[in-house]
Amino acid sequence: MPKPVIWTGYESLRTEHATHLVVQSHGSELTLLFFEFQPPFMAGTPEEQAESIEKLPHVEAKCVAKIVMSAPNAAQASDVLSEQLGHFNLAVQEAIKVAQTS
Repeated sequence: MPKPVIWTGYESLRTEHATHLVVQSHGSELTLLFFEFQPPFMAGTPEEQAESIEKLPHVEAKCVAKIVMSAPNAAQASDVLSEQLGHFNLAVQEAIKVAQTS
């Protein structure tokens, strides 16, 4: 019997910024690992900073969230995300048109 959902708990979660996504499959589930690139702290002139970056053996990306979803739920989430990105892109295009006519 369908019941309405009351969405709770999100207010107390810490908001993270993800720059990278790694997806691993395990049987009928997908693990989504969200990472944030951690730029190294650099000081000095731009030339000194470039030299320091060149010498780095690696850069770090910190895992900020790990989500496990069933394949059907992940497919549904993908559809919702694609739909929302479409709405976002239309809003951006509309804002550009308005800005160009102003």
